[in-house]
Amino acid sequence: MRSFFKTKFFYVITALTVIAVVFPTVMCATGHTSFFRNAVNFIITPLSDLAHDAVDSIDGYARYVYNFDRLVEENKALKAENDTLKEEVYKSRELEEQYEWISEYLELKMQNTSYKFVAADVCGSESGNYSSVFMLDVGTADGVEKNMPVLSGGVVLGYIAEVGVNWSRATSILESSSSVGVFNERSGVTGVLEGEYSLSSEGICRINYLEENADIKVGDRILTSGYGSVYPRGLVVGYVERIEDNEFSRTVTAYVRPEAFNISDADKISKVMVITEYESYTEQ
Repeated sequence: MRSFFKTKFFYVITALTVIAVVFPTVMCATGHTSFFRNAVNFIITPLSDLAHDAVDSIDGYARYVYNFDRLVEENKALKAENDTLKEEVYKSRELEEQYEWISEYLELKMQNTSYKFVAADVCGSESGNYSSVFMLDVGTADGVEKNMPVLSGGVVLGYIAEVGVNWSRATSILESSSSVGVFNERSGVTGVLEGEYSLSSEGICRINYLEENADIKVGDRILTSGYGSVYPRGLVVGYVERIEDNEFSRTVTAYVRPEAFNISDADKISKVMVITEYESYTEQ
């Protein structure tokens, strides 16, 4: 222990301590306090500024972390709210479409009280510009039978060509095998609307062998006549798009665009109605 008091380190510490105690006392006694304050401030001020900056930095970082977490939570809340609004808009549109879809059939039902319907979803269709065959998710278990009329949007789409217990295949009026008894709503001119392979890609059918003086014009609305065993009378088929005269046979051909393929793309047809029961038309 005695050896420590004889070391240079002990003498240096003792000298610095004496200076630290005596120097300020002497300076104050001789009236040089300002010099002492300046010296002290010269040393302390940079350290104080450094400490202040460090505290500001720490405080700023803390605020950043807090604000960042708050923004993350707000962003999550806004995203959840946005998703909820999107879902509500989607459901609203879906309900609106369903309302429009059902209202069309309700109007048809009010006009024809004998009609009975079965709703069906389209679960498959042929590819191409205009699909002409549709697979439906209803069958004999739902009261569906062969040759029952199928409607899309309240207008004629086609008829049931094949049926199983829980499925059926609907052939549209664009198919070459299809023929529908029709009449001109404006003039009463009757004819047979037939599908044609060369026209099906255009989404068009035609009424052949009309008399050359038949009263039929572009824009006339064509309805089912009720003749035959498939379609009831008065269903909307479509509108006359063009007319051609045949000089050799002295007949007229009217080309009709079915409304089922005019109001929406065939690929977008997702719901249809099958008329399972109606009163047959008898000419008065």
